[in-house]
Amino acid sequence: MFLRLLLYTFYLLFSNVLFSQNFNLTDSIVDNYPKDINNEDKLISLINTDFINKTDKVRAVFRWITTNISYDVELSELMDSKTIQAFKFKNEKEKEVNEKKFKSILVTNTMISKKAVCHGYAVLIEDLCQKLGIEAKTILGNLKSDPSQIGVLPTSENHAWNVVKINDKWQFIDATLAAGFVSSKTDSFKFYFNDSYFFTNPEDFFLNHYPSDEKWLFVKKTKNEFAQLPIFFGYYFQYKYKIIKPEIGFYSISENKNFTFKISGLSSTDYVEFSLNSENKLNYLTTEDNSKDFLITLNDKLKEDYLSIFVNRRVILVYKIIN
Repeated sequence: MFLRLLLYTFYLLFSNVLFSQNFNLTDSIVDNYPKDINNEDKLISLINTDFINKTDKVRAVFRWITTNISYDVELSELMDSKTIQAFKFKNEKEKEVNEKKFKSILVTNTMISKKAVCHGYAVLIEDLCQKLGIEAKTILGNLKSDPSQIGVLPTSENHAWNVVKINDKWQFIDATLAAGFVSSKTDSFKFYFNDSYFFTNPEDFFLNHYPSDEKWLFVKKTKNEFAQLPIFFGYYFQYKYKIIKPEIGFYSISENKNFTFKISGLSSTDYVEFSLNSENKLNYLTTEDNSKDFLITLNDKLKEDYLSIFVNRRVILVYKIIN
């Protein structure tokens, strides 16, 4: 209790300076909340007590959810195996009533179980923000996260995220991606906080999100442009890398077997590697300095493959290789 009071005192004294740069103090206050919170009222009371402006309140919601709600791997696998209809309706009025009831149950279950898939994360953020007096919405659309999606138009809904309105401007939030990842080795969820999915700029958000309702796109881009992108992973956004070339997600070796790419944002100590799916091994890449092009000479007999780019042993990009 004393630690929370001390942190809150610093928040009041220095919020105008600190929060223009980062949310370290906000996160520290939220990280000291009791771990046994299992209802919205308790969390809302703490946030309203500790924070004044809407941006900090949204950040508090985001921080608490992404560090306390784990991704429900079992439910996700069940949903992948069969079609699950959240609720039924005969007309728009019945849809509105049943959707409201569904969201209320989902919020309660998420708070109690501390588990969710993307829709649970998004609906909980929407509900908490609205109860804190902040306009928020759940957005449904397509998340581009698997190499098989390269070159494929985003026609299905496989993900949910949020927009929140701050100072008359909508901001993007994806709590699911910010919370962590599912380990390919253990098939279990691992908490890993990724700040880059909080108030993400629209240009970056577009790289792996395409809303079903294009009014929530906020960039002048098309489905075709989205389909042509490579796969971007969380570390790409977290460390603020930027691919200079190639921007298209598929590469034809029939035209040139020498694949060259260039990344900005690398430090002098960063090291870059690549891996082909067919070989399943990492290959170290060098240039005279990290500001120049990296060159990968590919086997021109390859018919189709996936090329993954790693920085410091963390995958940031995947391209599709075609012949």
